[in-house]
Amino acid sequence: MKRVALTLAVVLFAAVVAGCATTKKPSDDEMIQTTIAAWSAGLTEKNVEKFLTSISEDFASDQAEDKATLGDFIKDAIDAGYLEEGEVTLADAQYKKEGDTCTVYPVDLASAAGSVSVELVLTKKDGNWLITAMSVDGL
Repeated sequence: MKRVALTLAVVLFAAVVAGCATTKKPSDDEMIQTTIAAWSAGLTEKNVEKFLTSISEDFASDQAEDKATLGDFIKDAIDAGYLEEGEVTLADAQYKKEGDTCTVYPVDLASAAGSVSVELVLTKKDGNWLITAMSVDGL
């Protein structure tokens, strides 16, 4: 009985160690994709809270001076119907990563109101990649 218990303990310990060894932290590229996916889903689902999870507290752009202003802008766009039938396309997007900054362009947005191309700038801070700037062609 002792031998069975000891064997079981050794097997359990090995399984725990193996499980810890195979748990890997997402790569920068995977984290960037996750952030862009949250941004895209927030727009297409017309969900301001989800959209804002991808935006840094340090956000600033010509269209919105900070994260709160951007959130209000997106909410107003949703309320006005500008995001009806919204689609986000990354098919032509080029990713340029330099250190803790990644630029993604063009991100194509289309809706019942028309279409635009967007450039996103993501910055890595405290181990997370969030959008710190955004530029919309033609605005």
